[in-house]
Amino acid sequence: MIVLNADNRINIFAIIRLSAAAWLLAACGAALAAAPDSAPPGDALAPLVSAYTRVVMPGEDADTYRDLMGNVLQRVQRSYAQEVELRFLTAAAIKALEPLAPESGEPPAVFKTAITAALAALDPHSRYYDPREYRDERTSVSGNFGGLGMEVDLSDGFVRVVAPMEGSPAARAGLRSGDLIVRFDDQPVPGMTLADAISRMRGQPGTPITLLIRRPGRADDFSVALVREVIQSQVLRWRMQEDVLVLRLSRFTGSLTAMVEKAIKDATASHAPRAVILDMRNNPGGLLRQAILLADAFLSEGDIVSLRGRTAGNRRVWSADAAEHLAGLPMVVLLNRGSASAAELVAAALQENGRAVVMGQRSYGKGSVQSIMPLGVDKGALRLTTALYHGPSGRTVQRTGVGPDIELVPAPAPGERSGRREADRMRALPGADEPLPPKARVDESRCAPAGSKEDAALACAVAFLKAGAVESFVTMLESAELPAQQ
Repeated sequence: MIVLNADNRINIFAIIRLSAAAWLLAACGAALAAAPDSAPPGDALAPLVSAYTRVVMPGEDADTYRDLMGNVLQRVQRSYAQEVELRFLTAAAIKALEPLAPESGEPPAVFKTAITAALAALDPHSRYYDPREYRDERTSVSGNFGGLGMEVDLSDGFVRVVAPMEGSPAARAGLRSGDLIVRFDDQPVPGMTLADAISRMRGQPGTPITLLIRRPGRADDFSVALVREVIQSQVLRWRMQEDVLVLRLSRFTGSLTAMVEKAIKDATASHAPRAVILDMRNNPGGLLRQAILLADAFLSEGDIVSLRGRTAGNRRVWSADAAEHLAGLPMVVLLNRGSASAAELVAAALQENGRAVVMGQRSYGKGSVQSIMPLGVDKGALRLTTALYHGPSGRTVQRTGVGPDIELVPAPAPGERSGRREADRMRALPGADEPLPPKARVDESRCAPAGSKEDAALACAVAFLKAGAVESFVTMLESAELPAQQ
C-alpha cells in the first residue's frame, strides 16, 4: 500500500431535520466542491438518514453519528480519486442497513456498517477504521506489533496470505503466498471483514492460535498451530555478496530511509561496493514519503513521481535533488508479483530514469494512493483512495504493474499457482497500458547450481552485474559460463 498521513481532522457538519423527508446542511462557513449530483446534498442524504434513524438506538450518540455519517460521505465525494455521486455512496450504505432490525444497533456500530459499505463500493483499498483498528494500523506502520507476521488480503471470502515476514511465526510454520486461511481456531473466516481477521491474528505474545489452511494444488485442508510473538518487522537487511551491496527492503515504514543511509555508510566503511541490488520482492508498500525519499537517494536528477487526484491538494510532482548515494554504481532492482505500491513507485522511478535495471517478475499493479483522515477523538479514521501515482514517463502502474527489463522465470513449487494481482480484484480502479516487453526472459534456475539452496533470483542479479549488459548476461547463461559464486 501507499499511505498519506493527514494531520487535519474532519469537521462535523450539523445536519438538521427540516421535514420528515428532507435534510439540509447547516451553514458552516466553508463552501463544498460542486457535486456531480444535481440534487442538493440534503436530498441525496435523506434516504440514508431515514434508514439510519430506523435501525439505530435512540439517544445523543445517535445524533452525533448521524451528523458524522453525512459529513464523511460528503468528504469522500469531494476527495476521492475519481468523480463519485453522493447517491451512489448512500445507496450502498442503505443496502447494508436494510437487514437490521428497528432500533437494534449501537450508533458507532450502525455508523461503521454504513460507511464500510459505502467505501467498499469504491475500490479494494478504501475503508473505515474504527478506533481500535486505527490504533492497530498506526502500530503496524510503526513496525512493531503482536501477531503472526504475514501480509494478508481477502480472496473469495477467505483470508489469503500475500507474503509471510522473514523469521516470523507464519514463515517458520511454512505458510506461503497464496495460502487461504479458512478458519481461526473455531471461527470460520467467511463473513469476516479483513479488519476482523487481522484482529484475530493479532494478540498477546505467547498466546496460541490454530489456522485451517487451504493450499492451491493440495486436495485436503490442513491445520497449522502457531504462537503469537512481538513482530518487530525488520524492514531492512543488508549484506555484501562478493563486492555487491544487497539491500533487502520488506516494507516502507517511517524510518526506512535513515536505515538505508546507515546501511550504506556501514557497508562502505570497510569495503567499497562495485554495484548495488535493491531487493523489493514481496514488499507490499507503505508510506509515500519514504518511497519518494528512497528513490531520491539513488537519483541526482529527473522526476520521481507525480500524484494525480481530483483536488489541488492531491496533485503534486516530486523531483530528485542533486545528492545521490552510490552515484555511478550499476544497480539492479529485484521485483516479483508480491512487490506492490510504494515498492512499484521506487522501481518505476529508477527504471524510467535509466538508473537501474529491473529484474524478476512483473509487479502487483497497485498504483493508487490512500490518505488517512482521522475523524476525531474515539471516532476512528478513513483510509481513502485520493490519487493515482504516475512514474517519470507519465505511466501509472495501476493494474498493469512494473514490467521487468529482464524477466526471471521461477521454478514452480509443487501445487503452486500464480498469485492474484491488483487487476484480479473486484472494483480495482482502471489503469494504464501494458508495460514494455522484457529485453530478455531467462530461467532463474540457470543462475544457481542444481539442488542448491542459494537464492536463484539474487544469483541472477549478481551474475548480470558481473556481465555488465543484457546481451552478455544472456550469452553467459546460454554457454553456462557463470562466474564462480564465492
